[in-house]
Amino acid sequence: MATDHTAPIGGDDRLLETLQRLLAIQAPELRPALDQASDLVARTLGAEKVDVLLYEATKDSLVAMGTSDTSMGRRQHELGLDRVPLANGGAQVRVFQTGEPYLTGHADQDPEQPRGIVEGLGVRSQIDVPLDVDGARRGILSAMSAIPDRFSERDLGFLASVATWVGMLTHRAELVEELAADADRRATRRVAEELTTLTRRQQEVASCLAEGLTNDEIAHRLVITPGTVANHVEAILRRLDLRSRTQAGVWAVERGLYSSAWRDESDGMDGSDQRRQWRGRSVGRESDADGTPDVLP
Repeated sequence: MATDHTAPIGGDDRLLETLQRLLAIQAPELRPALDQASDLVARTLGAEKVDVLLYEATKDSLVAMGTSDTSMGRRQHELGLDRVPLANGGAQVRVFQTGEPYLTGHADQDPEQPRGIVEGLGVRSQIDVPLDVDGARRGILSAMSAIPDRFSERDLGFLASVATWVGMLTHRAELVEELAADADRRATRRVAEELTTLTRRQQEVASCLAEGLTNDEIAHRLVITPGTVANHVEAILRRLDLRSRTQAGVWAVERGLYSSAWRDESDGMDGSDQRRQWRGRSVGRESDADGTPDVLP
C-alpha cells in the first residue's frame, strides 16, 4: 500500500551513524559509490536488497546504478530485474513519478507489483522513496526483504532521510566523473594536436625509435635510406622539443603510436607490408612541411 510521506523520526540513532558513513565514501566513480551506499543501507535496515535506481532517459527506465552485495541483489541482476521500464508501471515507477513513498509488508498481495519482484525474488516487504539529485527528481531509493512486515513506518522515515544524503553522494560522484571525462577530452585533444605536428612518416620513425631500432634498421623497415631516417629523427626532436631518441620513443609509446603487439604482428612481414601497416597506424599530415624527402634506396 502507498503511504503518506513520513518525516524523519526523531531519536533514530541509526541515522547519524549512517549519514557519517555515507559521507566517508570516497569512491570517485558513480557505480562503486552507490554500491557502497546500498551495502551500508542494507546492513542498517536489515534488508535483503537495497537499490539506488536512477532514471535513464535513453531507455525510459529506472536503472539500478547501485545495488547491495547480497544474495537477492545478485539474483536481481541475474534475472535482468535491475531495469524498471516506466511503461511497465508499478509501485517503483509511481514513486518516481509522484514523489509519494511506498511501504508494504505484503508485496504478493499488491496487484501492481511486477511478477519478477514477487515470484522471481520472493519479495514480501518493500520500501521505495523518491531520490532527488541537485534539486531534480532523478530516481528512487528502494529496500526489499523476503520477510513479511519486515519494515516499519520508522524505517520508511529513516530511508527518506538517507535518500537526501544518497542524492548528495550521487551528485558528488557525477561531478567527479564529469571532471575526469573533461580532463580526458582535453588530454585527447592535446595528444591529437601533438600528433599533427609530425608527418605520417615522422610518426612511423618515432614508433621505430620506441622499438629501439637503429637508423639502419628503421631504413630497412620503412624502405628509405639511413640518411633520410637521420633527417626525420632530427625533425622529430626539433618539433617536439626533445633531446634524445629515447625521449622520442617514450613519446611515441605514451601516445599510442607503438606497442609490443604491433611488433608481434609485423614479424615475418617484408618491407612493403610493414610500410603499409605503419601507414594504417599513423595519423596526421601526409607530407613533410620541412621538406624532408623520403629517398628510396
